[in-house]
Amino acid sequence: MKEENIMGMVGKLKILSSIIEKNSYIRDTSNKLKQLLEDAESSYRILFIGSESEEKNSLINALIGRKLLTEKNDAYVHIFIRYGEKEFIRAVFVDGTVADFEMRHLYFFTEKNTYIGEILKTYINHIEIYLSCDLLKNAILMNAISLENVTKSFIQRADEVFWVSSSGSIGNDELKVMKGIYHYGIKPYMIINMMEYNEDQLLQSIKRGKERYGQFVEEFIGVSSKQALQSKNSHRMQLYIDSHMHDLTNKINQLCIGKNNREKNMAVRIKQWLELLEGEVKQIPEREPFRSAQNRLKEYADFEHSIGRSLLEKNVKILLAYEKEYAHVSQMLKDVKTLYQLLKVIELEPYLQDENVDLFVALTLKYLEKVREYRTLYTEYVMEQQQFEKWKKKLLRNKLDHVKAEELLLNKAELLNQMQRNCKETYNAIKRIELDLLNDLCTIQRIINESTKQQLEKILKKALYLKYIHNKELKNIENYVQKIREFECIFEMQEFLQKELKEIFEEASSAFSEDERIQILAIIDHISQVQLLGEGFLSTLSLESLRQNFSIKVDFKEKYRFETLHLTETDIISDIPPIPLPIDIQHILDIEKP
Repeated sequence: MKEENIMGMVGKLKILSSIIEKNSYIRDTSNKLKQLLEDAESSYRILFIGSESEEKNSLINALIGRKLLTEKNDAYVHIFIRYGEKEFIRAVFVDGTVADFEMRHLYFFTEKNTYIGEILKTYINHIEIYLSCDLLKNAILMNAISLENVTKSFIQRADEVFWVSSSGSIGNDELKVMKGIYHYGIKPYMIINMMEYNEDQLLQSIKRGKERYGQFVEEFIGVSSKQALQSKNSHRMQLYIDSHMHDLTNKINQLCIGKNNREKNMAVRIKQWLELLEGEVKQIPEREPFRSAQNRLKEYADFEHSIGRSLLEKNVKILLAYEKEYAHVSQMLKDVKTLYQLLKVIELEPYLQDENVDLFVALTLKYLEKVREYRTLYTEYVMEQQQFEKWKKKLLRNKLDHVKAEELLLNKAELLNQMQRNCKETYNAIKRIELDLLNDLCTIQRIINESTKQQLEKILKKALYLKYIHNKELKNIENYVQKIREFECIFEMQEFLQKELKEIFEEASSAFSEDERIQILAIIDHISQVQLLGEGFLSTLSLESLRQNFSIKVDFKEKYRFETLHLTETDIISDIPPIPLPIDIQHILDIEKP
C-alpha cells in the first residue's frame, strides 16, 4: 500500500470517525482514532528517548539550534516540537481542551521543583512547542518525559525512535525497554552523543553495542551536540563540522522524505485500533450505561403498573409526613401570647436556636426569675406589715408597757423598711430588664419569624425534592430511551465497515500480510454481527401511562398559612403590685406616750 493508498484509507476512516463520535460512551476509542488520523496526516514524527536526559535534551537543542530544553532535567510532560511561524506553547489537557502560553513560560513544564509544574503535569497530557526552524518543516520532534514513563501508545505515535546515549551502553532495564520497542515493530536508531566527537571511541561503542543489542537497533550514529552548540555560540564552522551533527540532520531529512516506516506503523496501528473497536462493541451489551438502560426499560415495559404503584405509595407516605411537619410549624406561633409560651416553643424547636435568641431567652429567664423574686418579697412584706399593724394597735391600747412595745415597733419598722428597699431594688431591676426586653422584642420576633419561615422552606424544599426525584424517575425512562438511541450510530458504523472499509482492506495487499488481512476482515465481520437491541424492544413501553401513575402534588403553602409571632408590650410585661411605701419611723416615735 503506497502513500496515496494510506491517505485513501485515512479518508474513509475520517468518515468512520464522524460516525462513532456521536456515541459518547466509546469516546476513548473514538479519540484514539482521531489521534491516529492526526498522526497519519502530520509531519514525520521522531521520538527521542534515553535514560540520560542531559544527552537527549542537549541533542534536541543542537538540532533546533538553540537552548530550548533544560539539559539537566526531564520535562514534566511529553513534548512535541513542531514548526510554526509564530512561536508559542500549546498545552493539551487530559480532557482534550487546549491552552496557549508564551515561550517565556516554558520553564513551567521543563524545570523541576516548580509548584505550578507539579500541578500542571497532573492535568496535562502533553505540550506542543511551535518554533520557526527549517528542520521542523518536515519533522516533529517528540521528547518523552523519561524512559521509565514512556508508554506503548506514545512510542507507537512515532515514525522513528532515536535512542540517545553518551556511550551507547545500556543497562538491563533499558534493554528490556528496547526489546519492547522492537516488539512494537520499531527498530530505534542508537545516537551516541559524545562530549567531543571521536571516531575511535565511536567505533568501540558501536562494537560493544552490536554485541549486546545490535539486533534490536536499525543504525548507530555518532555526534557531539556539545560541539554543535559551542559552534553556534562561537560561530566556528569547523567545530560544527567536527560535531557530525550535519550527518544526523541529513538522516532526519532523508527519513522525513522517504517516510519508510509510516506505512508499516499506520498499518499496525489501524489493525490494533480495529481490535480495540471490536472489543469495545462486543462489551457494549454488558457495559454501563447500555446495560442499565436496557434492563430498566425492560422492567418498566413488563411491570410498569406494579412498579409505578409501589413507588407512588412509598413517596406519598413520605410526603404526608412532610405535610404534617409543615402544618405544625406553620401554626406553631399562632397561640403564643406570653413570654413563658414563647420560651416553651423555643425550647422544643431546635431550628429557633440562634445567638440573639439565646441572649433573649437568658434575659427572659432572668426577668421571670426577678418577677417571681419580687412577688415573693412583696408577699413576705405584706405578711410582716400585717403583724406590724397588730403591734401598733397593741401599743396604742397598752399604756403600761409602752417602752418595750415602742422598741419592738421600731425593730419591726426597720425590718419592714429593709424589706421595702429589697422590693424596690428588685422592682427597679425588673423595669430595667423590661426595657431591654421591649428594645429587643422587634428584632427577636423578626428573627424567630424568619427562622420559622426558613424551616418551612426547608420542609417545602424536601417535599419538592421528593417530587423532583419522583418525576425524575419518569424522566430517567425517557433518558434511557435516548441513551439507547445514541447507540444507533453503532448500526451505522457496522454498515459502513461492511460496505466501505471492507473493500479497502481486501485491496491493501502491500500493507498487510495475508494472515493480517484475513484477521482484519474477520474483525469487521465480528463487529458487524454484534446485536445490541431486539426487534420492537421499546414498543411495549407506554410513557403516557407512567406519567398518569406518577402524579403527586405539593401544595403546602396553599393549605397552611404561616402564622407569625406577634407579641405586644402588654403580652410580655408581667402584672406585679406596686412598690410598698416605707414606714415613717418618726410617726412611731410621736405616738402619745402614757
